[in-house]
Parts: sequence; structure tokens; C-alpha cells
Amino acid sequence: GSMGGAIARRIARGGYDLVACDNDPEMLAALDETGVARESDAIATARQVEVLGCCVRTDGQLQDLAGDGRLFEALGRGGTFIVHSTVKPALVRRLAEVAKAHGVDLLDIGVSGGTAVALDGGLLLLIGGDAAIIDRVRPVLATYGKMLVHFGPIGRGMEAKILNNILAIANYGMAVSVLDLGEKLDFDRETLREALLGGSGAGVALQVVEGMLAPSGLGATSTIARLHDLLKKDVDLADALVSGEDASLAVLSAGARAMLDRLARTPEP
Repeated sequence: GSMGGAIARRIARGGYDLVACDNDPEMLAALDETGVARESDAIATARQVEVLGCCVRTDGQLQDLAGDGRLFEALGRGGTFIVHSTVKPALVRRLAEVAKAHGVDLLDIGVSGGTAVALDGGLLLLIGGDAAIIDRVRPVLATYGKMLVHFGPIGRGMEAKILNNILAIANYGMAVSVLDLGEKLDFDRETLREALLGGSGAGVALQVVEGMLAPSGLGATSTIARLHDLLKKDVDLADALVSGEDASLAVLSAGARAMLDRLARTPEP
């Protein structure tokens, strides 16, 4: 996908031998770095590498990919499996046990910053796992991550990433809501947005949210419907972080669901 492709480019440019894998031929063909091998099969990929990074989209896809252990068996003893997908912390904990049975170490590393930041090597990496394993793969991580933060054992990287995502989506919801409100008050939408970017309400959400209502390109954010589903997955993951009602989460969820509702009401461009 778009994020996996950007990370792959950075690894290749860092001088590492890289095998790129995607089951979408269009996405795979878009990776045009020289010297990169290409595979459409994950098991075949795992047999050729020592460190295997995964950027699938959903819990179900990750479970299908690695849950039965065949991928870890192909990766082999001493290999490292890195989960960059945003999924349930409990899932990465279960997969870590499956990996361990095959002599494979697992890290869960949430990534934040977006595709452009990834291409510049400036991602934030939110890490769960053993410190010694992190140090072992740190040179690879440093090709695309500028800030590496270790939060503790397996699952903590996912928890931190989910918190990051619910905050971001809530901010998107607030930004698009204030622009919608401005239009109702007869403000020119773009003039208002540019003005607010110069004030105390400025932020990344206000910079990017209009583009999110007119997506383009490849992958999971190429249509409004796909973007909606991707963001909804993260909102649902956040709602499952705590049991019962939580006042802090309720505030974040309200803003995030405002963004989901806005996307649901927006026609495809």
C-alpha cells in the first residue's frame, strides 16, 4: 500500500537488499526503486529475508497472513517480524506467541506521519517489544523513522498508535466541522481555512482535511469510502481500549465520529 511502499523505498535507499511483496500488482509495480526484488506471495518473501515488515490493513488480514504460523516457519529461526499495521493489541500478543514457537521475534511498531513524511525518513515509530530486538533492527528502522519511542512489551506499540489515531481523527472531525459551520455563516470556505491556519486553532488537521474529502491515488485512501472504512477501523479499535464508559474516550470518539459522519455524507469526486 501507500505507507508500505514509502517505507520500502526508504529501506531500499538505505542500501539494504529488499524484497517487496504486495498482492495488488498495481501497487507492486508502483515501487520502481532499482535493485528491489518483487514477490506477490508472502511465504516466498519470508523465505528470502531476515526482517519481514507487515503493513496489511485489518486484523483479519494479519490473522490470515500469520495466524497459522506458516509465515514464521518460512521466515525461520532468528528472523524478526515487524507489525506496522494498526490492529488490536491482543492480536499482536497472540501472534508473538506463535512467532516464538518458530524461533521468530516479533515487534509491534505503529507508524505515524503519513506517506510524504515516510519518504523523507521522518516517521514517528511507536514500539512494543523487547529492547534487545529493537536494537538489533534499529539500523533498518532508522531508514524511515526519525523518532523511535519504546513503550514496553508487545502490544504497547499498538496501544500508543491507537491513541495517536483517535486524536488525529478527532482533530479532523473538529476541523471539518468548523469549516462547515463557517460556510453556514456565509464565510468563503477556503478563505476561512487559510485565515484559521494563521491563528491559535492552526494544526495539521486544518491543513489536510479538505484534501481528505477529495482523495486520489492508490491504496486504502484512494476513495472516500475506503478512507471512511480505514478511519472507522481505528475509531472502533480506540473504543475497545477501555472497558465500560470513559469520559476522556467519549470526547475523542465524538470528534472522530463527526469525521466519519462527514465522510459518509460526502459524494465521491
